[in-house]
Amino acid sequence: MVIKALFIPVALVVLSYLAHVEYLFQFGAWNRALEWLPQVSLLLAIGLAAQYNQIRVIIACLLGLAMLPELDYWLAHVPVEGQLLKVTKLLTISTAVILALCLPNKSLRHWLGWLIMLVGISPLVINYFGWQVFPSQLVKLLSFLVEARLPEPFFSYPVLAVCLLVILLSLLACWRYNQAQEGVFISLLCAGWLSSQLVGNQQLVALCFLSVAICAIIFVAQYAYRLAYYDELTGLPSRRALNQYASSLGRNYIVVMSDVDHFKKFNDTYGHDVGDQVLKLVASRLNQVGQGGRVFRYGGEEFTLVFKGHKQTKVVAELERLRQSIAEYDMVVRDKTRASQSKKNRKTSAQSSKQVVNVTISLGYCVSNKSYGSFDACLKIADEALYRAKKAGRNCVSD
Repeated sequence: MVIKALFIPVALVVLSYLAHVEYLFQFGAWNRALEWLPQVSLLLAIGLAAQYNQIRVIIACLLGLAMLPELDYWLAHVPVEGQLLKVTKLLTISTAVILALCLPNKSLRHWLGWLIMLVGISPLVINYFGWQVFPSQLVKLLSFLVEARLPEPFFSYPVLAVCLLVILLSLLACWRYNQAQEGVFISLLCAGWLSSQLVGNQQLVALCFLSVAICAIIFVAQYAYRLAYYDELTGLPSRRALNQYASSLGRNYIVVMSDVDHFKKFNDTYGHDVGDQVLKLVASRLNQVGQGGRVFRYGGEEFTLVFKGHKQTKVVAELERLRQSIAEYDMVVRDKTRASQSKKNRKTSAQSSKQVVNVTISLGYCVSNKSYGSFDACLKIADEALYRAKKAGRNCVSD
């Protein structure tokens, strides 16, 4: 996720630059389209992000719109020019990005979502009125920030440090939330920096912010795909992904149905939170499957594994290895009241509140055969084999 969040924005900005410089500038129609394409694309990205409650992506696209030369009214009262104007624009956007990364994701269907969005773009408003109220103080501040000069593209050490901080915080957010949407801020920063170096080249500036819109659309589309095809709790592909994968299988495959033994009793005894931890544990162990197998969460406490090809002996050995690795894992269950205890009480009662339990799974498999017909029929036979494994005493593999 972190690599994707860094690579996609930078690649899009670079490709936009090369596309204009090397080839697309030859077409007059392309240049005319660039007069409206960035605005339309950014508005489209905002609409898509709103559908999936991606308030940070919305803020990034609004900031992108505000940085377009024809819409940067928030810079109307800035009394400086040249490098100081570029630094003002870059620092204001960087401040807005840092602020947006600190804000939670909320739906625009709730008033709090609208408030968060307004707070996210508030640095532009503060900049607009700040230059009218404190012009001399802000000029002194900017002059101080650019004293430690660097070669032209990088302005100064403080400005470069702020930009690097924005990139670092964006990558940390991607790692923290295990998603790449916050990478759109990196694209926005790259576009803002590159556009500050290309003042007067309207086509290339437009391409920079068009890349921000494309980046936002890509990340929202990836988020929508994960919602549709991945299980949120375990991170495994969902049943819908299994059905899609089944359509790409050939004639030879092995289907395995797996189920957590006594899961309902375990859930009732230790609570649903611990039950979720059990599912995560089983999912993480099953996800280490070898022999080219793929694991899916079928539903509830059931998991499905699919192996391409007829390698029954090796597959059964792999299933036994997975079953044993789960059965031998000691899972620590803590006291339910631990969350409400103070740190001191937690330390004193740590040993007494711990309880080690073991989880087991049963597995049933089916080797595809012409007589079985479809994948669903083979899946049903694997489910019957799972039932036989349960009847045989659980914690075993059956065919």
